[in-house]
Amino acid sequence: MRAACAAQFAAVVSVRGLAGLLLATAALLVVTGAAAAPPPVPGERAALATVKHAVAEGRLTRAAAEVDRAEIARAVQLARVLPPARRAHVEVALEQVGALGKGLTSPRATAVFGQLRTNDDYFARRPAPRNGTDITDADGVVYRYFPGRCFEFHPLANVAALNARVAAKDVAGTQRLAAALAARAVPRFGGMAWEYYFPFGGSSPWVSGMAQAVGAQAFARAASLVTDESADLLGEAAASFRAVPRLTMNLAAGPWIRLYSFSKNPVLNAQLQSVISLQTYAKAAGDTAAASLAARMQQAAAATVARFDTGYWTYYSLAGNPSPLSYQKFVVQLLHKLAPSDARFAQAADRFAAYLRQPPAFKLATAPAGSLRFWLSKPASVNAWTPAGRSVRLSLDDGWHTFHWGEPKHPGIYAVHLTAVDYAGNHASFEALPIVRVPGSAHRSTSARKPSGAPSATTAESFAVGAGIDEAAQAILAGSLGMQLVRLTVPWQPGQTVPDPATVSSLESVPSSTGLVLELNAAQMPDDEAGRAALSQYAASLARQAPSLRDLVLTPAPSAATASGYADAVAAVRAGVVALRSDVAVGPFFDGSTAQPQRIAVDLAQELAHDGAPADLVVFQPAPTPGAGVWATGDLARLESALAKGLRTAPPVLLATSPATQASDYAAAIESASCLPGVSGLLLDRLVDGAAPESTTGLYDATGAPKPSAAAAEQAIRAVARGAVVCPGRAARVTPTTLDFAEQLTQSSAASVVLGCDRDCLYLVALERADGQPLVARRGSLNGGDPAQTITLPKRTLRSGGYRLDLRLVSRVGPGVLTRRLSPLLTVG
Repeated sequence: MRAACAAQFAAVVSVRGLAGLLLATAALLVVTGAAAAPPPVPGERAALATVKHAVAEGRLTRAAAEVDRAEIARAVQLARVLPPARRAHVEVALEQVGALGKGLTSPRATAVFGQLRTNDDYFARRPAPRNGTDITDADGVVYRYFPGRCFEFHPLANVAALNARVAAKDVAGTQRLAAALAARAVPRFGGMAWEYYFPFGGSSPWVSGMAQAVGAQAFARAASLVTDESADLLGEAAASFRAVPRLTMNLAAGPWIRLYSFSKNPVLNAQLQSVISLQTYAKAAGDTAAASLAARMQQAAAATVARFDTGYWTYYSLAGNPSPLSYQKFVVQLLHKLAPSDARFAQAADRFAAYLRQPPAFKLATAPAGSLRFWLSKPASVNAWTPAGRSVRLSLDDGWHTFHWGEPKHPGIYAVHLTAVDYAGNHASFEALPIVRVPGSAHRSTSARKPSGAPSATTAESFAVGAGIDEAAQAILAGSLGMQLVRLTVPWQPGQTVPDPATVSSLESVPSSTGLVLELNAAQMPDDEAGRAALSQYAASLARQAPSLRDLVLTPAPSAATASGYADAVAAVRAGVVALRSDVAVGPFFDGSTAQPQRIAVDLAQELAHDGAPADLVVFQPAPTPGAGVWATGDLARLESALAKGLRTAPPVLLATSPATQASDYAAAIESASCLPGVSGLLLDRLVDGAAPESTTGLYDATGAPKPSAAAAEQAIRAVARGAVVCPGRAARVTPTTLDFAEQLTQSSAASVVLGCDRDCLYLVALERADGQPLVARRGSLNGGDPAQTITLPKRTLRSGGYRLDLRLVSRVGPGVLTRRLSPLLTVG
């Protein structure tokens, strides 16, 4: 069979014009007479020796050997006449034959000589293609091009191609490719394996556990299509799977596939794809061992997937190398396939997909004069430019980086701009503090020491954090963590128009410094005008007697059947409350776990609009995990869009954690929610544990003792208040909380500024002449919410004339546009 194939290839090459090339070479030899034999081509002797040894050992028939020697001779001749760039690829393919040495067998010969023939055919007529180009032979066998090497037999690409043939219901193509791959399978690892014949971080030939798993899947699928060969194809599938257990390694979480047989580096896409492929194979073949292994690998993947998450991108492997864009997208696809089986896959799929849309984010730190020190959230191409020096363009991984230009030759203030574009094409940019060169010695532009003292967070108007409490006295405990809100629930009974004295007393005792979010719980929602009027009066009475009331929301959340009546009740409550307290926001409660969330949101918004009652806010409790028919945190935009259809604009969202969310997750929830557009705050389920077993989601236990999560939540709240949380896609601008410029200057005095920032900031203060020429400058950093600091500039003797203090601020986290403030003109002399 191989001899016939060789004859067919020889005929094709002759038609392509190679015969003329060989005849011309022969003629040249005749003209030159008895010239010395040319030196051997690299790999020639080793390839011939390899074939000779295989024949002597009985691993290769003489007929097959003759065909192989003819291909060696053809490759040698091509190597002598082709241009160097094309010749090199042929030589690589030839050297890979010889590299097998005494290990050449019939399956390996089929693989490497098929590869050699493919390279001879291609490079006889064409230059090298682009990296990763695939070509196929008459049987559909795939060869992939690698720069600096050649077209390589690629097992994973081949079993994927077999899957594609089956999916296309191409019976003939499936038969040809399956037979060709079976002929190239080598006994290894207790089964039949397809080998890679080029070094790739380890010696060759090597095997991929992922390719074996996909191969088992592909042959099992082929068996269902080519029914008359079903038994043989299932046998090949089983043989492929038998190698898989020995191509796994044991992590703490369970078995993990080896993408490369020579490496123990866990690769995420390989594990996920192998799980899916083994599940398919096990089901088709009824292989319980494969099903068991797939189940254990799936659990290992679910338990480990978070370790591949950088928070802004993914790692390709646990070695810490970032995923190329194609693999980031591939992993998201695989996670979506596995999502129904485990919530951890669904959550990871949502996060990793979001990273494909998020731009790079930055943090800044103080740096020496003429330098820029910044942190980058994800791999990106970074371009920084300044009139102070040459532009810098680099491809950078995530982490801290420093660009250094040095101080310019001439005095002045030199702007610095930076732009980053990630793998997916998302871009972000910011203005850094400028580089300053003052006349005279460079030390006149100095850096201030970082102010000491613990930061005291200021209340962030745009985002507030709170928690559910059982009694008003717990509000003081909430405030000690930096919480600005507390949530209390007040029940309403049909016909009730005023709250009882105990309820009023409790509400009155909530500190005025704490915003009260009141859940008005109407277990039996009124369905007539009289009932809604009573509910409205009750709500108005609460608003009148609860001075700290900030938000009022009606519960329980509506269903698809009750959305219209619920909207009417919300409208009645809002009318009663706003008539007395226009500072109180009233809105609906929306539960993302309720069936048909899209329909509920649209019906709710349309009915509110019909009633002429705009929602001041909406409290959204997302489903704990993403899934079909529910709305999780990742579906926030869908909620806002649905509400906007009826209300024209979506109201601010107050996010509420699910009762299933544990306190250990609160810190992450706080930071994550603070980055969501349109979200004004987050309500944690409980502050203090209740007596019931299901009420243990608090930051404090039932005795009032803090859990470890309390400190983490406090730290997260204060980080949000300081503007220290990285929010990709959100550029922040610093606002001075205190700014007092010196009101006068003397010839010998040191100018100063009293400064406080609303968020963590870097500052640059310069004393300039009236024409803008800087004379002295100082830069440093402040923590958001810290007491104001006095920043004193270096002394300099001033001539008579006009001067200004020039202040520039930039956010240390999520920098965007600089904030600039100028003092009034100060006159000396």
